[in-house]
Amino acid sequence: MKIACIIHSLDGGGAERVMAGLATRLSQKDHDVILVTLDNGSQNRHELGQAVRRMPLDLMRESRSLIDRIHNHRRRIAMIRDALTNQNPDVVLSFCDRTNLLTLAALRKSRIPVVVSERSDPHQQNLGWFWETMRRRHYPRANRIVALTDTSAANLQTWSNTPVAVIPSAVDVPPKISDRNTAQSNRRIVAVGRLEREKGFDRLLDSFATISHDHTEWSLRILGEGSKRQQLLDQAEALGIDDRITMPGWTRPIWDELCSATLFALPSRYEGFPSALLEAMAAGVPSIAVDCESGPRAIIDHEHNGLLTSNDRGGLASGVRRMIEDTQLRERLGHEGRKVIDRFCWQKMIESYERVLREAVSESAPQPN
Repeated sequence: MKIACIIHSLDGGGAERVMAGLATRLSQKDHDVILVTLDNGSQNRHELGQAVRRMPLDLMRESRSLIDRIHNHRRRIAMIRDALTNQNPDVVLSFCDRTNLLTLAALRKSRIPVVVSERSDPHQQNLGWFWETMRRRHYPRANRIVALTDTSAANLQTWSNTPVAVIPSAVDVPPKISDRNTAQSNRRIVAVGRLEREKGFDRLLDSFATISHDHTEWSLRILGEGSKRQQLLDQAEALGIDDRITMPGWTRPIWDELCSATLFALPSRYEGFPSALLEAMAAGVPSIAVDCESGPRAIIDHEHNGLLTSNDRGGLASGVRRMIEDTQLRERLGHEGRKVIDRFCWQKMIESYERVLREAVSESAPQPN
């Protein structure tokens, strides 16, 4: 198949990593793969295979006024339509909410089938009136929708009769991480994600402050970028823990960071399917996550391969304290956590996406008289 993949950029976390890996592996299975991005292609945190053709559209410029916003919105749709129709793929695979909506709007009069992959739980993530109206209007036009969890799939099916397939993200671990010793001496908690409210890092700072006086040898390292950076730094200073917090942004390869972590924490208010948690567990890092509505519970079997806490500050602080104080628990959860590699492997994910893409192509093909 000739497959056009489209996403906002390759500069970011889980969705971008999965898209890069998916495009690369599809190209290795003799598909002709084009990767379209809405940015200018200058910032890439994830590598693509040589067979994948990259097409940056440079559509990410900020709007300065309402009129400018309307103009840019129409321009994005027109340029996406031109880029995709000129390539004439057998099928388009779009990742992430706003990109999905722009793509569906761009191809609404085209015969090219579109598969959209929703990377969060749409009932938890409100995009605002304009985008939510677009979602309800355009998602029913998709040929297939991919959700990350059963919960997200059920929520999506309340909006549309479009078939929804559940395909979790995949993880792979470099060989050097597979032999990681879970009994680390760094005494470091690591968290990863965009610095936005939904990721709950403010709750993690509060929880760390609660237990920090009893465990002065521990530190917290938060990897990622976002609009809440300064707010989080100010919060850490107000809590008196700024000397034990580091926030280096997106830094060295995630595996290097995880190799030096004693504990991984996921404090999110809501999730789609947390790739960072999956990577931490695959690397053998004992992990704790807030039991938000969608995501962590699809990966963690509580008390068996990780720890789930109640969705509040008190629950998170209690869980982190327990993990810090129980070395044997950390070692056991780290060992069992590695088994997610078998559950969430790339081969299963690629086969599932190929099946969904072929279904979309088959159903959109002209029927013989």
